[in-house]
Amino acid sequence: MRLALSLPERYEYGSWIRHDGVEQACDRLALWCSQGGSLWLRSQDPAGKTHLLRTVAHEYPLIALLDISATTVDKPALVLVDQWLKELEHSSQWMLDIAPGRMTEVVAQALFHLLERARDLQRPLIIAWRGDTHTLPPELSSRLLAVEQCLLAPPSNDDVLLNILSSSASSLQWNIRQQVLQAMLTYLPRQLDILIPALKELERLSFEQHIRPGPSWLKQQLTRIATTLGPRKE
Repeated sequence: MRLALSLPERYEYGSWIRHDGVEQACDRLALWCSQGGSLWLRSQDPAGKTHLLRTVAHEYPLIALLDISATTVDKPALVLVDQWLKELEHSSQWMLDIAPGRMTEVVAQALFHLLERARDLQRPLIIAWRGDTHTLPPELSSRLLAVEQCLLAPPSNDDVLLNILSSSASSLQWNIRQQVLQAMLTYLPRQLDILIPALKELERLSFEQHIRPGPSWLKQQLTRIATTLGPRKE
């Protein structure tokens, strides 16, 4: 049993799984911390970019990490830029964690001006974004394509996925059996953006229903979650 309290997300090196798909990014990020420059962390599928940025920003107080929504439409671009700069201007190194997917025109315009500002101020810059440059205005896509790119890949095997799920369960203060994690890989797609939310959903239901996950209950819940996802992606 645990207290009915929502625990904040924790991003620490102890819970970061450094797998083959992120080795190059980790090494390049270490160089960026000391040498600066501009870097675009990208991936085709969820690969842990957000977690990686937060573990680094937590260790280096001179780094400002800014979360950017890709769908903001209620503010003019210049207002967004001013708002972002107030959060970044007192830090010597900037990280931008942009929500995946297509950007609205307002966000794209604001991001272009922010990149120009970073160049004018000579601020080392990292951008983490998973999306298609063809959907961006040409001035922004040309800026991004001119930045050094580092491609992250998702975990390549089940052992790494199980380690990540086990680490995530630990951050939830949940002592979970390995069989539960293995069942998740059986019933759900092997994608981090599906598995991690599903793990949190199982933890929530287990607590609310006062049930320790058994084979029958687990199959029922995972089957229900899987049906909401549509056709399975391998």
